[in-house]
Amino acid sequence: MGLMELKSYQIGNGKPLICIPVVGRQQEEILGAAKEAVRQGTAILEWRMDWYSQIDDWGRTQEVLEELAALCKDTVLLCTFRSRQQGGEREIPEEKYIALLSGIAQSGCADLVDVEAKELSDPKGVIESLHRQKAAVLASQHYFSHTPKVGELEEDLCWMKGLGADIGKVAVMPQRNTDVLRLMEATMRMKERYPAYPVVTMAMGRLGLLSRISGQIFGSCITFGTLGKSSAPGQLPMEEVAAILDRIAESLEYKDEA
Repeated sequence: MGLMELKSYQIGNGKPLICIPVVGRQQEEILGAAKEAVRQGTAILEWRMDWYSQIDDWGRTQEVLEELAALCKDTVLLCTFRSRQQGGEREIPEEKYIALLSGIAQSGCADLVDVEAKELSDPKGVIESLHRQKAAVLASQHYFSHTPKVGELEEDLCWMKGLGADIGKVAVMPQRNTDVLRLMEATMRMKERYPAYPVVTMAMGRLGLLSRISGQIFGSCITFGTLGKSSAPGQLPMEEVAAILDRIAESLEYKDEA
């Protein structure tokens, strides 16, 4: 099995790709932020759909999706509706959430669809349905109060892989430095077990900073930055993240040559 490819990017190889979330409430605000992120050269643009004030109106939602897809010719477009339970802005019933995911997939606009697998009664069925509609799936799980043990984090990511998710993502809230180490160990173990399976991991908040810039060493393939409002605690400005990732990559290349 080869590494996953989206647009011109190989997911899970080399430097982590930088993803910029767009969290605007109005169409104008969303498209303005998206244009700036694309202009700045972000690899992945995440539309956080739970922030959009008219998400209940599919016609308006599809219009924004189409505009974003037109902007993201060379940029990976990730569509995410984050529930309150998982740190998002609003709640919708499961049937509406599934219908939204299906609508995104059918539109053909998104390169990647976020699925909160643990919040679904039949996550495997939903992911299989999205795959039939030609959508790639990023399964996600967030822990806002604690960091599970290494084995539990691995189990989460393996479970997502077993569901058929194309990428598995886990975010945790560390209470101490050792929590961050556990997350990074779980990430490294997954990369060793499944080199071609892309995983995204991060520790949120101030303590989690190291996890956001060390993906090339430990195996997390995407990191999140900001160009304005952040979508999760601890995100760094895109320019800073890019500079740090470049410096780490240069150091690793120098080490390989030595």
